Amino acid sequence: MGFNFRGLAFKQSLMILAAITVVFGLIFGIMSYKTQNMLNKMTVENGEETSRANVNYIDKLFNASKLIGEDLSHKLTDHPMTKSDMDDFLLQSLFNARNLVPQVVAVVVAYEPGMGPENTEGEYMRLARFDHVDTKLVSGANYQDKEWYYSVRDGKTSRWQEPFIGEFVPEPIAVYTVPLFKKDKNGEDVLVGVLAVDMSIEFLKEEIGSIPVSNSGYALVTTAKNLAVAYPKELAQGKRNRDIIVREKRGQKLIDFDRKGRDSSGLFIGTVADGEESAIYYTTINSTNWTFMVVWPIQKYLEDQKAMRKLFLLMALGGYGIILVIILLISFRVAKPLKELAMAARKLGRGNFDVAIPKMKGRDEVAEFAWAFSNMLTELKDNIEKQKDMKRIERELDLARNIQLSMLPGEERDENSDDDRHELAPFLLPAKEVGGDFYDFFKIDNDHLCVVIGDVSGKGVAAALFMMVARIILRTMTKNLKSVVDAFNKTNYALAKRNRLNMFVTVWAGIIDLRTGHIDFASAGHNPPAIRHKDGSVEFIPSKAGLVMAAMEGTVYKLQTCEMKKGDTLFLYTDGVTEATDSNNQLFNNDRLIEALKKSGNMNTADTCSFVKKEIDSFVKDAPQFDDITMLAIKFNGSDEPVWERYEKTIDVSGNNKGELKSFVEDILTPMDGAKKMQMQDAWERYEKIVDVIPENQDILTAFVEGILAPMDGSMKSQMQINIAIDEIYSNIVKFSGATEVTLIVEIRKATMMARLTFIDNGKPYDPIKQADPDISLPAEEREIGGLGIFIVKKTMDSVCYRRNGDKNELAITKTL
Repeated sequence: MGFNFRGLAFKQSLMILAAITVVFGLIFGIMSYKTQNMLNKMTVENGEETSRANVNYIDKLFNASKLIGEDLSHKLTDHPMTKSDMDDFLLQSLFNARNLVPQVVAVVVAYEPGMGPENTEGEYMRLARFDHVDTKLVSGANYQDKEWYYSVRDGKTSRWQEPFIGEFVPEPIAVYTVPLFKKDKNGEDVLVGVLAVDMSIEFLKEEIGSIPVSNSGYALVTTAKNLAVAYPKELAQGKRNRDIIVREKRGQKLIDFDRKGRDSSGLFIGTVADGEESAIYYTTINSTNWTFMVVWPIQKYLEDQKAMRKLFLLMALGGYGIILVIILLISFRVAKPLKELAMAARKLGRGNFDVAIPKMKGRDEVAEFAWAFSNMLTELKDNIEKQKDMKRIERELDLARNIQLSMLPGEERDENSDDDRHELAPFLLPAKEVGGDFYDFFKIDNDHLCVVIGDVSGKGVAAALFMMVARIILRTMTKNLKSVVDAFNKTNYALAKRNRLNMFVTVWAGIIDLRTGHIDFASAGHNPPAIRHKDGSVEFIPSKAGLVMAAMEGTVYKLQTCEMKKGDTLFLYTDGVTEATDSNNQLFNNDRLIEALKKSGNMNTADTCSFVKKEIDSFVKDAPQFDDITMLAIKFNGSDEPVWERYEKTIDVSGNNKGELKSFVEDILTPMDGAKKMQMQDAWERYEKIVDVIPENQDILTAFVEGILAPMDGSMKSQMQINIAIDEIYSNIVKFSGATEVTLIVEIRKATMMARLTFIDNGKPYDPIKQADPDISLPAEEREIGGLGIFIVKKTMDSVCYRRNGDKNELAITKTL
C-alpha cells in the first residue's frame, strides 16, 4: 500500500503528532510546575498541621498566665494590704495559678520606694515560689535596674519579658509583668509597682523535642528577639542558646530572620545554627510574639520534587511513543468514513433531518457508529417535538413551585417571630408541582402570634395563584386590624368580589397570646385543629366552621376562643392529612390522626410533623398522593413572668423630669377609680442605660443603679445584694454570651420600695435559671467550677425571670429595698 504524503491520513497524523508534541510539552511543564507547587503546598500544610496544635497549646498556657497576672493586679490595687496580708495573698495566688497552669513557678510583687505595704520608705519586693517540693516566701532587693522591672515601670504597660534564668528561680523562665497603679488625690493613676508571674519554659523543650516531623525535620521555638528557647537535643551539640540563630537566605546572603512586615505564618529558605540549608515554616505565637518553626533539610525537601519530575518525564516519553503508533494506524482507517459522517452531521446541525446517513460495511466501531447515528436521527425526529413542550412545561412548573414555596415562611427567625415562649414548625408537601395548600405565621406585636392554615379548592397552577392572593390579603388584614374576625370578613369580601372562576378557600387562623396561652380564632370551613396536652392526651378543639372564603361577599365570621396551657401543642392541618388514601380507598381519618399525635409523645414540633407524615406513609404505603399535605405545629411554653399592662416612657435622667413622668402615669391611670389612682400615683419610674460589652463598663452600670436607688433610702444589705447581682450577671454576659451591647433597664416603685432590673443583650441564647445549682454542702475544692454566682443571685433576689425575645436575651431581677 502506497503512502500518500498529500493525503488526509498523513496530514491528519502529522497535525495530531504536532499537537501531541505541544500538549506533552505543556503537560510536562505544567505538571512539573504543579508538582513543585503541590510539594510546596504539602510542605506548608504539613507545617500548618504541625504548628496549629502546638501553637494553640502554647498560646493557651501563656494566655492563661497572662490572665492570671491581669487578675492578680486588679486584686492588688483594689484592696490595701498589710505585709501579712501580702504574704497570704502571694501564697494563695501561686496555689491558684498552679492549679490552672502547672508551669507557673512564682508570683512576684515589687513596689516603688515607699509604696509597699506598711513601708513608707525604701524598696519592697516579695515573692512566692515553688521549688518542685514546696511553696516558699522570699524577699528581694536591688530590682530597680532589672529589665523586668524598669521596662514596665518606664513603659507603664503589661508585657512578656525575654526569657532568662531568675535570681530566685534557678531555671529558664518567661515572665509576664503587669504595672500596678493607684489613684492619687487628683484621681489620676500613679504607678506604685510591678507584679510578675514567672512561668517555667522547661516544658517547651520536652514538647518540641517530642514533635514528629517528616523528612528528617524538627521543630524549634524562638523569642521575639530571635533567641532559640526550645529545640531538639540533637541540634544543640554543645551550643549555647545565643549560638542557635535562625537566618534567612536572601540571594546569596544569609541574614538574621526578622518577622517584621511579614504575615503571621509562611515559608522561607534559610539555616539554623549555621547548619545546612533548610525549608523553614514559621508561625507566630500570638500570646508572646514568639515564633514556632518547622524545619526540613533542603536536600530531603528537594528529593521528592526530583523523583516526581523524573517519573513524569518517563511517563510522557512512553506515552508519546505509544500514541504515535496508534495514531498512524487509526488515522488511515477512519479518515474517509468519518469525513462522510461529518458531512451528514453538518447538514443535520443546520436542521436538515432528512439527510442521508452513509451506510458502512462491516461490524467495526465506525460501522456501529454509522448505524447508531442513523438510529439516533430517526428517534430524534420522533422525540424532538415532544420534548419541546415537555421541557417548557417542566421549567414553568418548577419555577412556579419555587415561587410558591419561597412565598411561605420557612424559619421563625426569618419572620422575627421566634422567642422562648413558644416553639413552631411547618410542613408542606404538594401533590403536584404546585398546590393550593398554605400556612403562615407572624407576630402582630411582641406578645401575640398569629398562625394560619388554608386549603384552596382544586390543584395545580390556578389553585397556587389563588392561594398566594388569599395568603397575602389575610396576612395584611390581620397585621393591620389585629383582629382575626375583622381580617376574615375583609379578606372574604376582597376574594369573593372578583371570583369569576368560583374558586374558594378553607381557612383556620388564630391569634395566640404568648403570655397566657389564650387563643382568639375563626374558621372558614376548615378542619378543627387538634391539641396535644402536656399529659399526653389529645383532642380536637371545639370549632364551628363558618362558610368557606370567597363564596359570598357578605359573610360574617364568628369569634371563637380556646385556652392553651404550658406544654400544650396546637396541631393545624389540611384535609390532605385525614383524607390520605391507601390502595383500598380507606382514609387515614381523624381517629388515626389523634392516635398518631398520642404516639408522638413529647416530641418537639418539627419531629411531631415528621412523625405524623411517617404514620401517613406507613398507612398509604405505595398508593399515590392525591392531595397536598400541610401541617403546622405550635407548642406553648409560656412564661413565668406576671402579665403586665405595659406603657413606656424614656426620659433623660440628668434633667428634672419627675413632673413629666407623673403626668405620663396620670394619663394612664385616669380611667381608674380614685382609690386606685391615688394608690398608683407614684408608680414605676423607668431608667435605661446602654453600654458596650467590656469589663470596664461594670462599674458604670453599678454607679448608674446606685444613683437611681440612693434617694429611696433602702437598706444597705439590699443595695449590696443588688450590686453583687449586677456583678455576677454582667460578668456572665461579658465572658460567655458573645454579646456586643447590653441595655440595663431600671424600674423603681417608691410606693412599695421595689426595684426591677432588666438586662437585655444581643448574645447567643442562654438561660441561667435552668443551670443546676451547685452543691454547696461540698468543700470548695471539691465543687465543680461555675454556677455559684447565679446561685447567689437566685437566693438573694425576690424573683429572677428569663426569656428569649427575638434575637435577644432578657434577664429580669426584682428586689424589695
